[in-house]
Amino acid sequence: MFFYSIHVSVSINTNLYPKGAYKMDHTIKVNSIYQNMNQEVIELNKEYTVAKDNQLVQKAKINLTEKELKLIDWLISKIKPNDEELLQVETSVAEINLVLGFGNGGKNIKHTKDALLNLSNKGFWIQSEDESGIEIARWIDEVSLKYDGKAVLKLHSKLAPYLLQLAEKGNYTSYYLRTIISLKSKYSLLLYQLAKSGLHNGVIGGEVKEIQEYFGHKDLTWGVFNGRYLKKAIEEVNTKTDLHIEMLLGKNGRNVVRVEFRITKKLRKEVSEKPQVPMYNWLES
Repeated sequence: MFFYSIHVSVSINTNLYPKGAYKMDHTIKVNSIYQNMNQEVIELNKEYTVAKDNQLVQKAKINLTEKELKLIDWLISKIKPNDEELLQVETSVAEINLVLGFGNGGKNIKHTKDALLNLSNKGFWIQSEDESGIEIARWIDEVSLKYDGKAVLKLHSKLAPYLLQLAEKGNYTSYYLRTIISLKSKYSLLLYQLAKSGLHNGVIGGEVKEIQEYFGHKDLTWGVFNGRYLKKAIEEVNTKTDLHIEMLLGKNGRNVVRVEFRITKKLRKEVSEKPQVPMYNWLES
């Protein structure tokens, strides 16, 4: 690749969270059902961190919609740094919609239910750690949608090595859930997490076919893919997030053969109504 259920008795410290927003302090089961969820609690949830091993960010072959990507990140944001296993999340579809900005009402609840059910049947593949082959896994191991609106969800156990105990392992990417909620394109979501994973080096990239495969469009010509998807994704990331991305193109004659993203972190959020996508051919410099 291109890039250089057990129930236990628990105690809750209610002083850490606003009333009604208790986050269970144990490693067996997460309970995130909020009664009468108010705006303060919604905003608190958006400040949770999404953390993933760079292997999952950079090398997994992913084919998810914008809504599905956000649902996975929402589930990941429920993981605490000291968790030793992937846990059930008890929630409601209405809560998910409130936090992720999917909208209210029966129609939007149905759309989110459909996305969760689709996720239970969707998988990804990734090169094994010893590079002897590939591993295939589903995103979600458990989806239980109750008639009263409650839901019980659990990420697949195959994801555990890429989501747990990351501080000890190092080489991981993290970002606030709030940031990805603001992005409206699946390509912007994928680009943002990829750029975040390369921020410490200031650059990340690869061959054109690898870049296009990462975004799920290796069948298109570079010109079509870049014009239809990638330029717009860069513009949205540059406008709405804490990162600024410049795209550099390596050419062999007229053909683009390599792509690099130069990444910088903004000192302050700068929003432009019509952001330009910087593009350079570093092979000519």
